[in-house]
Amino acid sequence: MTCDLATEINIDNRSLALSAHLKVLTEFLANSSVTEVVINRSQQLITESNQGWQHHDVENLSVKAITFEYCQRLAKLIATYSGQKLDASHPILSATLPNGERVQIAIPPVTKAGCISFTIRKPSKDIFTLHDYERQGYFKQCLCNEECQVDELSKLKQQGDMVGFLKLAIAQRKNIIVSGATGSGKTTFFRSLLSLVPDNERLISIENVDELQLYRTHSNSVSLFYSAGQQGVSAVTQKQLLEASLRMKPDRIFVAELIRGDEAFYFLRNINSGHPGSITTMHAGSPQLALEQLVLMLKESQAGSSLSRKDIKQLLHLCVDVIVQLQNINGQRFVSEVYYEN
Repeated sequence: MTCDLATEINIDNRSLALSAHLKVLTEFLANSSVTEVVINRSQQLITESNQGWQHHDVENLSVKAITFEYCQRLAKLIATYSGQKLDASHPILSATLPNGERVQIAIPPVTKAGCISFTIRKPSKDIFTLHDYERQGYFKQCLCNEECQVDELSKLKQQGDMVGFLKLAIAQRKNIIVSGATGSGKTTFFRSLLSLVPDNERLISIENVDELQLYRTHSNSVSLFYSAGQQGVSAVTQKQLLEASLRMKPDRIFVAELIRGDEAFYFLRNINSGHPGSITTMHAGSPQLALEQLVLMLKESQAGSSLSRKDIKQLLHLCVDVIVQLQNINGQRFVSEVYYEN
């Protein structure tokens, strides 16, 4: 009994310490219209409500208090409160806060040095009837079958307007693969596509070196890094980051390069779970070979090994909208082909 009482007191103390540190965020966590609170780096706080994402000025005293040291302390308190490890070897943590909010934390080395990422999701306390949803306009934007829509992308492709085609593909949140051999300019072209993504969206990138540099163009973004060959301190894999990214409220997920089957499977699963508009790169000599490469990758994955080639090809047809093929001939880089099927 004494042991149980001591445990309860210890838990209460941890809860009190964490709650005291969370007071800096009370203004945002207590706001009934706010559904998400994210911190991507020091002195930056962004919330989401039915009005979309909102950046809060650094002159706000609460935001000004969000220093790197504050973030370090908050992360440590959450880890202690939830009874989990959070360090360079275990840099990702999911937990529930004292008032029921869900939090996802990522620290270096899976984030950029000096950056600690928090994604706090507030539980909904509202219960709506279908009539409530109707009054709120939930059904007004319900689209008819896509076949009813004029396919502007096909028109632009037929006209040879590749710039217009790619701009519209990004705007319509099409899933894009940039394919090519080593040295064909895939990463540079990838960054050009990223510049077309609206800056009011929340973006997550997954890479093993800091090439995409999302933070330079999109303030509401988190760059996650995995250890190539599991040689780093954390040994976090691309697959683990893909799983973690789903708990970070992304509008789009970008994977620098698909290399192995498990990662390819989880990338496609993420796309299929409500995150369209994703982009990645892969090594292949043509769009057709890129699709065939994906079939082989998925067959090699643990989750996809039992799927038939027919089922995998059907999945790819549903998930992959655009493939941009790049070539490098005698130092001349160019787009040699664009795959798109409505």
